[in-house]
Amino acid sequence: MSLFTKRVLISDLCGLLDTYMSKKQVEGVYQAYILAATAHDGQYRQSGEAYVFHPISVAMILAELKLDYYCIVAAMLHDCIEDTTLTYEEIEYNFGYEIAHIVEGVSKLTGLEFNSNTDKQAQNFRKLFLAMTNDMRVIVIKLADRLHNMRTLGSIRRDKQLRIAKETEEIHAPIARRLGLNSIRVELDNLCFEIIHPYTHKVLAHKIKRQYGNRRKVIRHIQAEIENRLNQENLNSFEITGRRKQSCSIYKKMKLKKLKFSQVLDMYAFRVIVDDVADCYQALGIIHNLYKPLPGKFKDYVALPKSNGYQSLHTVLFGPKKIFIEVQIRSKDMHFVSEYGIAAHWHYKSGKEEEEGLASNWLGSLLDIQQNSGTSVEFLEETKNDLNPSEVFVFTPAGDIIQLPYKSTVLDFAYMVHTSIGNHTFKAKVDQINTPISQELKSGQTIEIITNKKTKPHPSWLQIAITAKAKSSIKSFLKSESTSELIQLGEYLITNALDYQGIDSESIDEDKWNKCLLNLNCGSKEDLYAKVSLSEILVSVVLNSLQHDSDNKIHKISIKKTQGKSISFARCCHPIPGDKVAGILTTSKGMVIHRFECSNLSHTKQKNLQYLQVDWKPDEGEEFRAKVSIDVANRRGILASIANIIFKMGINIESLEVEENDNSMKAINLIISVANSDKLNDILIQIKELEFVIDVNRI
Repeated sequence: MSLFTKRVLISDLCGLLDTYMSKKQVEGVYQAYILAATAHDGQYRQSGEAYVFHPISVAMILAELKLDYYCIVAAMLHDCIEDTTLTYEEIEYNFGYEIAHIVEGVSKLTGLEFNSNTDKQAQNFRKLFLAMTNDMRVIVIKLADRLHNMRTLGSIRRDKQLRIAKETEEIHAPIARRLGLNSIRVELDNLCFEIIHPYTHKVLAHKIKRQYGNRRKVIRHIQAEIENRLNQENLNSFEITGRRKQSCSIYKKMKLKKLKFSQVLDMYAFRVIVDDVADCYQALGIIHNLYKPLPGKFKDYVALPKSNGYQSLHTVLFGPKKIFIEVQIRSKDMHFVSEYGIAAHWHYKSGKEEEEGLASNWLGSLLDIQQNSGTSVEFLEETKNDLNPSEVFVFTPAGDIIQLPYKSTVLDFAYMVHTSIGNHTFKAKVDQINTPISQELKSGQTIEIITNKKTKPHPSWLQIAITAKAKSSIKSFLKSESTSELIQLGEYLITNALDYQGIDSESIDEDKWNKCLLNLNCGSKEDLYAKVSLSEILVSVVLNSLQHDSDNKIHKISIKKTQGKSISFARCCHPIPGDKVAGILTTSKGMVIHRFECSNLSHTKQKNLQYLQVDWKPDEGEEFRAKVSIDVANRRGILASIANIIFKMGINIESLEVEENDNSMKAINLIISVANSDKLNDILIQIKELEFVIDVNRI
C-alpha cells in the first residue's frame, strides 16, 4: 500500500508561501512553526517521526490551495490546544483572536464523558460544524488534517486503517466534494479506495495502466485533433489537457451501473479551458462536429451548476479506434472554482458573503438539521444522508433552480424552498399536473406547491420525505406542535393491533405497562405513544413486551417489510433473509437485526438487554450483504474462476480482499449482495466444487 508520504520541511513550506504572501506574513508562519515545534517537543507519531512534521504537512496542503495567512498559521497550531500544554489564551496573545478562534474550532472536545466511540465522534462533528458556520477555514483545516493522516496510515494496524478510511469515505470526502475542494476530495477518494478495497484497486490500476499503454498514441492523436479543430474555427484562446481516469472513479461507475471493466466507456477524459461562457458553447459545437456525441451523455453544469458552485459542460463522444472519451469544457473562472471550491473566495480577497455563497445551500440545510436533531448521533447520521452526491435539478414556477438528492419527493422540494411552506403543503402540481406530495422528482420538472394554513405535518410524512432537512423539520413540528395528535395516533395503533389479536387493551394491568415502559426507555404511556407515531418504536415490539412477563425469554415477532421502518442490519454478522435472527432494541437506531449466533447478540443476552426473535420477510427485490471466506491453494487463475461463478449467478461483489496465509495457500474474503440464505448456499456449494478451493465458509 502506497500510504507513506514524503516528509515536508518548514523550508519547503516557506518557499511555497513566498510565491503569494508578503515576507512579514511568511515570517509569522515561521514563528508559528517555532511555537508548534516547542509545544510538540518530545511527541512522535506512530511512524516514528517528530510530531511537528504533521502540522507542517497540513499547512503545506493548504498552501498548495494558496489559502491565507490566518489559515496557514492556524493549521500550524491546530493540534496544540488538544495535544499540548499550549492554551487558547497564549495563541491569542501571540497571533490574535482570529487565529486562536480558528484553532479552537478545529480542536476536538476534551474532558467530557461519552457513552461510546460513536457518541464521541458525533459530539466532535457537531462541534466542528458549529465552529465551521462561523468560519469555513475550520473545516478546510480539518480536511487537510484528515488528508495527511490518510497519507500516513501505513504505520498503523490494518483494523485501524479500515476504521479511519471508512469514516473518511462516509464523512470527510463527501464534505470536500460538497465544498468544491476537488484536489482534496479526489485524493481522499483514491486513498479510501486503496485501503478499503486493496485487491480491487491493484487489479483495476493494472488494467488501466495496460489499456493506457496500448492506446497512448491514440490518446495523443485525439488531443492533437481537438486542438487543430479549435484553431481552425478561430477559437485561439484555449488550453487542453488529457488524463486517464482513476481506478476509484471507474470502480464507482462499475458498481453503480453494474458494469464490467470493458463496459466503462469514458475511460479517458480531456479538459478544455476557454475564456468565457460563450466560448464554452462554441467549443462544444466544434467538438461535436469533430466526433459524434453519445446520446443522453451530455450534462450542462454551466446553466445548472452543482450545489458546490461547480460549472462545466460534460459530453461523451465516439472517438477514433472505437474509443469513448469524455470532454469537459469550462471557462477560466469556472476552472478556478472547480479546483479551489470554497477556498476560492480567499484568492479574490472577498468578504464573508462570497464565502457563504459557495456553500450556502448545504450550510442552510445543516443548520436546520442541527436545530431539529435531538442528539449528536442523530445529527451525524442525518448529515451523512444529506451528503449524498446524487442530485436532481428542478425549478420553481418563477424559474429558480432547486437542487435535491436523488429520489427526493415533492414534499422534500417544499421543505427545501422553506420550512414553513413544507409544514403547510396542501397539494402540488408537477409540470402543471396535479401530483401527490409523495411523487419522486426528476431533473427538469417545474414544481408548484399549494399551501393551506390549516394543513400541518402528519406522522405519515416521515415515510414520504427523503432529505434530512425535511425529516428533521417534520419531527420537530410533530414533537412541538402535535403532541396530542401523536399520542392519539400512537394509542390508536397499539389498541388496534391488540384488538386484531383479540386482546382488550383495558385488560392489561399497570404492572405490565410499567415493565413495557421500562424496557422501551419511555417515561410514560404518552411518551411511548408519541415514539410509536414517529416510527421510533415498532408496534410489534410494544405488543411483545405487553404480552410476556419475562424480559429474558425470547418471543417471536413478525416483520413483513423493512423499508421505511426503524430497522437496521448489524454489520458485525451481516444477517440475510432465511437466517435465524433476533432484534436488539436501541434508542438511536430502532431495532438492529443480528444473526442468532452473533457474538454481539450473546453479549446483549448477558447484559439482560431486551431482544426479540424475528420472523423476517423483506420487501421483494431487496438484497442484503453477506461475508464469505474462501481458503484456496495459491494457483494462478483461481480468483478469476471464483469471480466468474459469482458473475454468472447474477451476484454483485461489494468488496474483495486477499490474505496471504503462506506460500501455498491464501484466503479470499468477499462481501456479496444476495436476496436470501438459499441463494447464498447455492453460491457456496458451487465455489466449493472448484479445483484448488480448500474450504469456503460464511463469516
